[in-house]
Amino acid sequence: MKPLLTPSPRRRALRAITFGAAMGAGLWQGSQAQPVQTGQDASSRLTASAIVDDSPFAFALIGDLPYSDLDEPRLSAMLTQIDAEPLAFVVHVGDIKASRETCSNELYQRRLRLLDASAHPLVLLPGDNEWTDCHRRSAGSFDPRERLAMLRKTFWSRPEPLGRNGHSAISSMAFERQAQMPENVRWKIGAVRFVAIHVVGGNNGLDEYTGSRDEFEARQKNNQTWLFEALAMAEREQASALVIAAHGDPGFGLFPEKGHRQFLSWLKEIAKSFRGQVLFVHGDSHRFKADQPLEDSKGRPLDNFMRVESFGYPMSSNWVRIGYDPRRPQRFTVSTREVRQSGF
Repeated sequence: MKPLLTPSPRRRALRAITFGAAMGAGLWQGSQAQPVQTGQDASSRLTASAIVDDSPFAFALIGDLPYSDLDEPRLSAMLTQIDAEPLAFVVHVGDIKASRETCSNELYQRRLRLLDASAHPLVLLPGDNEWTDCHRRSAGSFDPRERLAMLRKTFWSRPEPLGRNGHSAISSMAFERQAQMPENVRWKIGAVRFVAIHVVGGNNGLDEYTGSRDEFEARQKNNQTWLFEALAMAEREQASALVIAAHGDPGFGLFPEKGHRQFLSWLKEIAKSFRGQVLFVHGDSHRFKADQPLEDSKGRPLDNFMRVESFGYPMSSNWVRIGYDPRRPQRFTVSTREVRQSGF
């Protein structure tokens, strides 16, 4: 079911409510996070001795912005507000430009400076707009594979995430990159394991440009290796939760795009096999969602799987706060923030 929207254009996304088949997940105003209801708490089956440091923390979820030069001040103001909150890190799930904007080195560098100003470690994922769409005339008629190589040099050549304090994540979050694809990363906070893989919108880049199929197949192989290594780590650590991040919305309906079908099957396999809670965060569709879109063989929502999608342009003054608290029956809570700015 699509979110229920209020008449106010500015606040319509802030009051959206999305319902899963057996769970009400709200988008809440104010500074107080509210729990997203899930079913049975799968992580409660873990023994207390398996958890070394299972403490509460929170992180910010943003994505699909900025989409123009005029959008850049909004992102800057958003990061300033996020800086003031006691968060462990920020995840930007990709699309740091509009598909119609040029895929120039100058634009990449400007957006890098914006993101790198974050006071918190900022984990940036790739989106389709910054490379698979670059063959379009409006974007400069670039070779997407060459642009991807440039993105890797620009945003993912450092071992740590972006941000003024990104270097601290190497030790505090056990942050690491995949050798073959440095945009694929994983990290850990307490009893929660995180993994991010390169899955983008626009059919995941498949058949989007000449030579895309070979790139897609190689990328999917590396994605699968990285994702299931993270699952094995989470199981070995007896993690309370596994958080998976990607840009692309895989389409949880009856007819997902061909480029997303394999990834969707991975999510289902992990949700069914992992003993703890699985949280999937993504962007791409530009509409906030918090629901339980995966079902078992009887059509019932998988109790331990939740999806949260970030806001995106034109809701460029809104972001999502996700909290984790082992003391709650439902480990994850979701709340929203609005950045109030004059002139917008």
